[in-house]
Amino acid sequence: MTDEQAMQEIGKINRDPLPKRSKEEIKILAKNLLEKMTLEEKIGQMYQSGGPSAHLEGVVEKNGDSVLDYIKQGKVGSIIGMTDPVEIYKVQKTAVDGSRLGIPLFFAYDIIHGCHTGFPVNLALSCSFDENLIEEVSRAAAKEMSRIGINLTYSPMVDVVRDPRWGRVVESNGEDPYLSGVLGKAYVRGYQQGDLTNYDSVAACVKHYAAYGASEAGRDYNTVDMSDRHLRMYYLPPYKACVEEGVASVMSSFNIVDGIPASANKYLLTDILRDEWGFEGFVISDFTSTTETIHHKVAANEKDAAEICVKAGLDHELIGLCYLKHLKELVEDGSVDESLVNRACLRMLEFKYRLGIFDNPYKNIFSKDGLVFEGHRKLALTAAQKSAVLLKNDGALPVSIDKKVALIGPGAMNRNLISAWGGLARNEECVTLEEGFKNNGFNFSVHMGCSFQGDGNDERMIEEAFSAAKNADVLVLAIGEPENVCGESHSRASISLSGNQKLLVEKLKILNKPMIGLIFSGRPLDLVWYEKQLDGILQVWYLGHEMGNAVASIVKGEINPSGKLSMTFPYTLGQVPVYYNHYNTGRPSDTGGPDDLYKTSFLDIPNAPLYPFGHGLSYTTFEYSKITMNKTRLANGETLEVSVDVKNAGTVFGEEIVQLYIEALKFSVTRPVKELKRFRKIGLASKETKKVKFEITTDDLAFLDRNNVMTAEKTSYRIYLGGSSATDNYGEINVIA
Repeated sequence: MTDEQAMQEIGKINRDPLPKRSKEEIKILAKNLLEKMTLEEKIGQMYQSGGPSAHLEGVVEKNGDSVLDYIKQGKVGSIIGMTDPVEIYKVQKTAVDGSRLGIPLFFAYDIIHGCHTGFPVNLALSCSFDENLIEEVSRAAAKEMSRIGINLTYSPMVDVVRDPRWGRVVESNGEDPYLSGVLGKAYVRGYQQGDLTNYDSVAACVKHYAAYGASEAGRDYNTVDMSDRHLRMYYLPPYKACVEEGVASVMSSFNIVDGIPASANKYLLTDILRDEWGFEGFVISDFTSTTETIHHKVAANEKDAAEICVKAGLDHELIGLCYLKHLKELVEDGSVDESLVNRACLRMLEFKYRLGIFDNPYKNIFSKDGLVFEGHRKLALTAAQKSAVLLKNDGALPVSIDKKVALIGPGAMNRNLISAWGGLARNEECVTLEEGFKNNGFNFSVHMGCSFQGDGNDERMIEEAFSAAKNADVLVLAIGEPENVCGESHSRASISLSGNQKLLVEKLKILNKPMIGLIFSGRPLDLVWYEKQLDGILQVWYLGHEMGNAVASIVKGEINPSGKLSMTFPYTLGQVPVYYNHYNTGRPSDTGGPDDLYKTSFLDIPNAPLYPFGHGLSYTTFEYSKITMNKTRLANGETLEVSVDVKNAGTVFGEEIVQLYIEALKFSVTRPVKELKRFRKIGLASKETKKVKFEITTDDLAFLDRNNVMTAEKTSYRIYLGGSSATDNYGEINVIA
């Protein structure tokens, strides 16, 4: 079939609403189809391949037959990595018209923070603390990807992360399990929209299950080791939240958990996910993580890997060929019961019925021509504005457009603003800072100043920037890390600003003019030296297509920044891992440093981070009253109402994210010094006061006790309400039953 013929047929695809089938009806249909399948066809449904022209490790065209041959033989259940709707149509037609049973494929892709429209990276989005915004962004991304043939996205990524050296922090929701769970559920709602047969929705796959974010030393794919209590209290809750939201799929991670690779870990995939949480969707491996069990030395070869993974509860193998090569033999020699293959195949068939692709295999394939997504660029602008975080402000921000501004730095004219896992969004369509400042009416000059990572032209460019800055009233420095040093397989041993950026700042400091730093990054950076040099610091991350307009609107004060850090910024790399919800010790130190010997501290730096979780300033000031509670004793089944008055004491409108934390004053096991349990964003006019109320129960206070029972115990708690995890505004409550 030619491309032209395919496009003509795509234009004739029926778009009528698809049947809404009950769970019971779907199970019957899937079971009836299963009974018609050969063992090879069942195993084929358990395999995800790259497309016909894919150049991916382990794909079948390197092993004889082409992908299309395997599809015709019923040996492929899904495809990853295809984004051309014409090519997807032709491949799907091969499956439907060219295989014995005509079982349609589903098509998957990693759409993480936007498809065609580039939204902020996920770590930035999480700083909005805005689940409604994230649901809206995910809904927009789903509409875009559903138009090019994609049925499933490998998102959300809800790994809890505490080490900024790890490149994949950029994909995460930060360090807190409660926040990541709330935002993870918002991603699922936005993608799936409660109806996978909807032409605008796609299935979500939550990843990476489990604890991938705890890789030792922040080195990607590295070892993970922790207690079961730690796993369950910190790392599992976000995945569970997504399961409760009805996520269609779960991806197993690369790492080991308790010595067993996640893709071969029955405790994770069956005991917890299925038996405890009641998950009914399918589990897919991460990219070749099945064959990687050999490197972990728990499998001797691919046949061994196939056996242990299918017995653990892994339904679908991504790219690796262990199942396709060896499952039939394992069933025939009695090593694997065919019921395990049937179970996995049923899950894949049920998923396809849920998608509606048995009724319309081409439901998510539209013409490439004329794809216009109204309002998505405007949404990208809003998301970018809400994701930036004001870290420091000594009166330098906002900047009046009457001032002469020198915009200097490697980020000033940088158009590479999408960053890792940007889908099909194009850097060429991004608004640079230079363009954003121009669009927002600034009187400014612009100069690169130096490169991000250092080159032979930096010395000359620094001198040129210095000369240009002499005539300016305010210096705005676009500095940080380039977008290509974050993401998968992009761990960094240093999180300092690279190249000659420090020399640039030192040189400009001589002018003794107000200096503002706009910090580009996909992770928390070591900013302690810059914090001392700069009068204002705005963390701008990588904000996607509308970054330049968004940042400029904040700098000039049209938009008041409202983001809060979802991940702690360390004082220096030596503190890492550093996070707000740490355990206390037998020798706690409030300060650290040489004056606090024989306590848990460093000799040369304070214990406190540079910027704590939840930190974020505004162009106005918020004042919190003392906390009020409707009771001081709480029993099981009762609800505690906690409230605080928040006043905008400044002169401009602002939004504040009110955060509620708890602290157990005594418990049968050690608990964190603080735990986030609620948050709410409010908007306040100048001098306006609002009462913010929260409700919590003993379930919110519960923790795994020494007997591994979730309980609040009979003990005392502090309830904190404030603008960051550093708040000391609290009241006390006693749990009596």
